[in-house]
Amino acid sequence: MKKAHRIALKPTPEQEVWFGQQAGYARFAYNWALGEFKAGLDVGDWLTERTLRPRWNKIKSMIAPWGAELSQNVAKYAIIDLGQATAGWGEYRRKVKSGQRTDRRVGFPRFKRRTHEQGFRADNGPDTVRADGKVVILPKIGQVAMVEALRFPGSIQEVTINRTAGTWFACFCIEDGQEPPPVKAGPTIGVDVGVGTMATCSDGLTVENPRALYSGLKRLRRLDNAIARSRNVHGKTQQSDRRESLYVNRRRLHARIVNVRNDNHHKATTAIAKSAGRVVVESLNVAGMVRNRRLARAIADAGMSGFLTKLEYKCRWYGAEYAKADRWFASSKLCARCGWRNDDLTLADRGWWCGGCGVLNDRDANAAKNLANWPGLSFPVFRHRRMETV
Repeated sequence: MKKAHRIALKPTPEQEVWFGQQAGYARFAYNWALGEFKAGLDVGDWLTERTLRPRWNKIKSMIAPWGAELSQNVAKYAIIDLGQATAGWGEYRRKVKSGQRTDRRVGFPRFKRRTHEQGFRADNGPDTVRADGKVVILPKIGQVAMVEALRFPGSIQEVTINRTAGTWFACFCIEDGQEPPPVKAGPTIGVDVGVGTMATCSDGLTVENPRALYSGLKRLRRLDNAIARSRNVHGKTQQSDRRESLYVNRRRLHARIVNVRNDNHHKATTAIAKSAGRVVVESLNVAGMVRNRRLARAIADAGMSGFLTKLEYKCRWYGAEYAKADRWFASSKLCARCGWRNDDLTLADRGWWCGGCGVLNDRDANAAKNLANWPGLSFPVFRHRRMETV
């Protein structure tokens, strides 16, 4: 199995300069390849990364002579990344034109900016990077200190260095050489994902939503307002040390919001995957849900897609079966006790009385129980006065 581990680095000032140069070289190669790709589209020619890389090798000494002392693999992998991005956009465009259904919208690749994108591939292929305790040995630079040791043993396939909120990180992709464990015996757990409560499980476990963005929204607005005042007074292009410090504080706040959300997701998904033999979740169209302007911020703050993605691969790690219920399965409207269906249920109703057995159903807990019984229920489903068998 392949596993990933992201570790913060403690580079020296000289190494930080070298990281910045490598990231700039990768950004320059990526933007050059994107410009060539767009020029090819204008004349009806689709340029792949296999076509762009030989072109780059021929002219890189003329357009980027300063990159001769840097790692050439950085530019190579940057162009490969662009090829993957254009291939994904092309596949999405073909599906849209043919009328196929797609849940995820893939946009056209954009040019990278110096102030945002800081990252590059640091390896020269599998097993070219070694980790020894809290030290990683990278090609062209040597030993770089890490804040912790690599968690997973195995062969290091890829290493990506990137910068987030002023901190450099190493992202390891490791092949441990082991097959996924077989599905273990255990209970079937239905997981209902929501906004108020992050996840409600059929076994009674509830995961609260930390609302990381909401908790930092007041401070974030103050920083945005201060940046806007600085731009209005001094101009957008005029450099300002105070404005740069505001940008740094804003990046750190965004990083903290992401870390709080991810920490909550990782702890919850690990607990669910370890305790279940089978996990059933809803098939959510999150991209369509965030188009609702009244709920978009709350849905994005919860991070539903990230939660379900983590839960899926952790079920594979710990030997639990992962299943997705049909999107049109009315888990919230069906009474988990008798099967009576409430078609008048609205999003504001967090609890409802069953018209068949008279029980008061909690919306999230009832949906989780129905998901645990998916794909078949052991009772008929009543829709008002009609009876349907599921």
